[in-house]
Amino acid sequence: MRVSLFNKIMPDAIRIPLALFFRKLGISTKIQTALHLVEVRRLTRKHRNDPPFTSSAKVLIICAHYNHLQYLPGCIDSILASTHKSWQLLLVDDQSTTPLALATIREQSARDPRIKAIQLAKNSGAYIARNTAISAADPDWTHITFVDPDDEATPTMLEHLLYVLRGREGTVRPVLERWSANFTKLKSIYHGHCQSLHSRLAWERAGGFLPILRCGDAELTLRMSHLAQDGKTAIYKGWHTAQRMRLLPGSSSHQDLTARKLWLESRDTELSTLPSSNLCLSTPTTCDWKDCSE
Repeated sequence: MRVSLFNKIMPDAIRIPLALFFRKLGISTKIQTALHLVEVRRLTRKHRNDPPFTSSAKVLIICAHYNHLQYLPGCIDSILASTHKSWQLLLVDDQSTTPLALATIREQSARDPRIKAIQLAKNSGAYIARNTAISAADPDWTHITFVDPDDEATPTMLEHLLYVLRGREGTVRPVLERWSANFTKLKSIYHGHCQSLHSRLAWERAGGFLPILRCGDAELTLRMSHLAQDGKTAIYKGWHTAQRMRLLPGSSSHQDLTARKLWLESRDTELSTLPSSNLCLSTPTTCDWKDCSE
């Protein structure tokens, strides 16, 4: 993750409000989308003549669910349509308050033997839910990625991300499309954080997500980037769209923007001072859970 030149030449009191103002006007989003499209085209050209690569990796896909029952079946449909067939999908319900939540995730888990559903003992937030799901998964996974219940994966998502990694140890940041809630208007295109695909070694070096409410995915990318400096793992970027994401009212990605930006910059500075041994969460925060699969 690159640090903007503006971080160095402009005071926070001016820089951050200005950046948020441009974001609200849609200017920064349009610029970022244009830059990402340029990068996607560059990567496509660069890898156009790469030799074929087929992976037998077993990918653990974690879907942390909270009150998104109307979108969950579509999300599951998109995973079932995957061209890469070796996967396990872990649905983890974070104590949804919707009365039909438990019945719905049980119904969805019964659609395919590769799907398993659990429910946390208490509402704990998406990052703890994702950490917890790993303990409920089959132990033979080789790679891990994530999808939100209101989003949809493209059929070639796993195939492409594994192709980018090509058996190497590391992380692939995917191309994401952010759409309106009904998928009628494309809002932006960017390389994501939470939906990244990680080799098992890369994931275990980082240890999981911090137990925070927001920014946990971006913070994990920061730690992965710092860990990769020793050459044992690396950060790559995809060039084919991996997921279509709904922009829903009240989305956490659009809340507390000033505080989030300042915290991530401070966290990046902190991580740069730590030895690699201190970048791993030796005991990631999890929660008690029960099996809800049919």
